[in-house]
Parts: sequence; C-alpha cells; structure tokens
Amino acid sequence: MTRSSTDQHTTQPVETGDVVLPSNALSVPEILAWHSIPQELITAMAGSSLAEGLERVIHFAPLPLTPGIPLALGGASGSGKSLTLAKLAARYARQARQSKGKLRQPLVLACDSTPGSYIKLASILRGCDLELVKAYGGMDPEEIDGQDRIILVDLPGLCVYSPTAMTEMREVIDRTKARLSLVVPAGMDPEESTDIAAAFHHCGADSLIASRMEQAGRIGSIITAAACGLSLTYGSYSGSINEGFTQLTPAILARRLLVLPG
Repeated sequence: MTRSSTDQHTTQPVETGDVVLPSNALSVPEILAWHSIPQELITAMAGSSLAEGLERVIHFAPLPLTPGIPLALGGASGSGKSLTLAKLAARYARQARQSKGKLRQPLVLACDSTPGSYIKLASILRGCDLELVKAYGGMDPEEIDGQDRIILVDLPGLCVYSPTAMTEMREVIDRTKARLSLVVPAGMDPEESTDIAAAFHHCGADSLIASRMEQAGRIGSIITAAACGLSLTYGSYSGSINEGFTQLTPAILARRLLVLPG
C-alpha cells in the first residue's frame, strides 16, 4: 500500500460468493472505515504514515507481568481469554524449563466456576509444565506459594452490562490482589468493544491483548478498545498455544490493517 491518507480514490467492493470484500485500490481512510473504525479516530490518525497515526491514538507497551504479582485476564464470554492465558502460561513454562531450575514454573489460578470451564482450561494446558489450581471466587496470593513466579488468573467470562457480573469480577480481583488485563477479539463490533474496554478501564485494567486476529477480516474493535486508554500489548494469530503470539507495534498493526483479505 503506497497511497497516502489523503488519497480520495474510490473503487467499488468486489463480490466473492456471498461475501463482499474491499478492493485493494481503496485509500487508507477508506480501508480504516471498512474496518469500522470511527471517523474521529480516522481523522486523528491522518496526516502522516498509518503507523505514526496509530502511535498517536494508541499506547503500545509490554504486558505488565511481574513475578509474584498476579495478572488477571478478563473479557466477554467467548473472547478467547482462556486460550490467550494458555499462550502466556505455555511461554513462561518453556522459559522455566529451559532455565534448568533458575526460574520457577508458572502458576495458573482457575477462578471461573462455570461448569466445564476448569476441564477446558486443564485440557488446553495439558503437557505444559505448570501448576493449575482451582480458585473459584479468587484466592489470596499469601495462601499460595507464588513468590518469584509468574501468576496468571483466569477470570469468568462476563457481560459488562451486568452490574452483578462486574461486581463479582472486582471481588475476584481484590481477593487475588491482581492487575487486570482485557482480552478483546478481532472481529467484534467496535462499539461493543469500546463499551467493554471503558468498563474494564473503570475497573482498573491498564492493558489489552488482541485475540483471534487470524479469524477476522475487520479488526476495528482492537483500535477502538485500545483508544479507551488501555496499552496494547500482544496480538494472537493462531489457535495453537505454542505459536502466533506477537508483541504488537505500530508498524505490525498498520500492516495488518492495510493487508486486506482476499
């Protein structure tokens, strides 16, 4: 893509079966609009390269994960939260194994009491050298041996429009004394992702992980969620826990936005 953000050339979408795909001749603003990014954000990103524009409206940073301090991953039901947690757990389990005893195996607290959730998480993590503990309702980290090890907290999926669900999530976070990070899937309605990100930010979340980027064409939900004040960290590009997990940068995200499906 070499067209500038001020190029106004317009080409009709291309029909493929029952799906209408965008033409690769679209201008940058048109491509961003196709991703369902709001006009105010498109305007804020204009005037320079797309990577520079993204850096103006989104803060990119490493995931705030520190040994001994639990990190809770939350999100809407079906957001890919448990798989995202598994990718992190598998990564640190490999690092611990390769350290030959210098690093401790990670600890995962399963706080989702929904029937079948623990079995699903245990199945995803099968084969990983880590400790998985049932902690329905949360657990005080002083009650577990969490010193100098990565601690990940699997929160229940929830609906942010439910005051009861949000209160229960806050109680789990308080009990585990955890930092909160939000998982948002690519392909979600951007207005919905904005509501979710704003609600999580209000609850103290300061970071965002983009999930299911390999399953979606439109990824405007990631942009609108991050623009709510959450630092954008990792992006997940695979259903495997051992691959497709990348620290996002302005250049990587710009490339993903501009390389259209089809």
